Amino acid sequence: MHYLKNEAVQEIPVWQMISQTHDQIRQRAQSWQTALGAGRLVDGLSTVGGGSLPEETLPTTLLVLDLPKPNQVLARLRSSIPPVIACIAVDRVAFDPRTVLPDQEEALLQQIKAILQDHTL
Repeated sequence: MHYLKNEAVQEIPVWQMISQTHDQIRQRAQSWQTALGAGRLVDGLSTVGGGSLPEETLPTTLLVLDLPKPNQVLARLRSSIPPVIACIAVDRVAFDPRTVLPDQEEALLQQIKAILQDHTL
């Protein structure tokens, strides 16, 4: 129904993610970096994936954290509530703002802050 009403970009999460410009993504990554007081920004690619766009990519800006045990960090993030999905890029934990809806940001930042304060990781 959202497609018929031309509401897809506003109402369907995947279209909200896909329609963000690279500048909007960079601004979000910068705000995360500021909120956390950690990390650095790296240009990357988001894979759209699935459906009719299985191999399409879009430019993004990743927030990367240089943590000593990235695999353990990912495991902890995946088991958190709510679960956080990140990836490892060049031995660093990477977060892609394109894959996070605005109403999910606060929960994400809380989980990352907890990781940064846990000196066993």
